[in-house]
Amino acid sequence: MVVHGHRGGLVPEVLQKLLDDVAAHRGAPVWTQALTAEALTLPPQPALLLVPLLLTPGSHVRSDVPALRQRLKDQGHGVRAVPFLGAWPPWINHLRSLAQQLEAVAVVHHPLRSGLADRYLSALRLTINRPLISADQLTGILPLCQPNTADRHGPFLALALAANRMTAQLGAAYSGTAALLEHAASRQLLFNLLIDLP
Repeated sequence: MVVHGHRGGLVPEVLQKLLDDVAAHRGAPVWTQALTAEALTLPPQPALLLVPLLLTPGSHVRSDVPALRQRLKDQGHGVRAVPFLGAWPPWINHLRSLAQQLEAVAVVHHPLRSGLADRYLSALRLTINRPLISADQLTGILPLCQPNTADRHGPFLALALAANRMTAQLGAAYSGTAALLEHAASRQLLFNLLIDLP
């Protein structure tokens, strides 16, 4: 599993617990490569399935994941990669349901850049049929979003698997904000999707 990770390679507890549960259910090892950590050294395996648990096709998906795949191949592993999580239709459908249920504005962590990521986010905005903004645009919005106020910008659906600076910032201004894996339905769906992988 490829995850973004926090500083120093830390994998958030909620995500590590999910991956431990997946490994136990599948009866097979699950290794986690945080992109903020040193490269893992894996034992010899006849085949590996590379699963990027990343939500947008940013530079990690376009550059880091292919480089990781090539490094593993160079080490003699057979590697089959699946698309990044944010491209999986059941996941996108779930985000649409969750955003509609919460009547939320979806917030992504990174600025909306032109190119592939921007096109992806435009398509996602249409699919979930809710406003979508970048976390860098929150500076002017958050002061308006105090709890118990009727503000057109809230509530927020943070497009982050685990808690991070963005979810903390949103949570301080709007108490209903949580990372995706803090929603029981999101956690269960991701668990089901991962155990159903080949």
